[in-house]
Amino acid sequence: MNYPVGIDQINRQMFLLFRVQGELYGTPLSNVREVVTYTDPRPVPNTKKFYLGILNVKSEIVGVVDMRFWFQDNKSGDELPEFRALIVVESPAGLLAVAAELIESICQLDNKDIEYSKNIPGAFSSGGMIGLGRFKQGLATLLDLRALLGQVDVAAERKERWVS
Repeated sequence: MNYPVGIDQINRQMFLLFRVQGELYGTPLSNVREVVTYTDPRPVPNTKKFYLGILNVKSEIVGVVDMRFWFQDNKSGDELPEFRALIVVESPAGLLAVAAELIESICQLDNKDIEYSKNIPGAFSSGGMIGLGRFKQGLATLLDLRALLGQVDVAAERKERWVS
């Protein structure tokens, strides 16, 4: 069987479980550089809504991504839970962090407890979606954050006015 990036052919894998909008997600622990306490990032002009800005983490500039807007959750800011953690990942696009409401735990999972995804469209088609994992905390969407963040395009479309 061909395993997605971040999943070895060994029987057990370590995952970092976290929550965004109350939903349980997991990512291979090998993809995570570190987890730090959430700090409000500095906004960057002309970027998309899901790109919250940048901040300094241990003398390195890190871009911060809000998965809620990236996945196009249209709730207003008043309805959104507070972030408490940042999951820092070294992606092909550079050092980026995903904002999370809660770090649930670090768990081992047998490969037999993962339903691997097939034929997922969009950003997930190039390895961003691993599948679904069955943990004692519940069913988790397993994401390869390194692959997903490597495809992030943060630049907003510029609306220039032409003078005639």
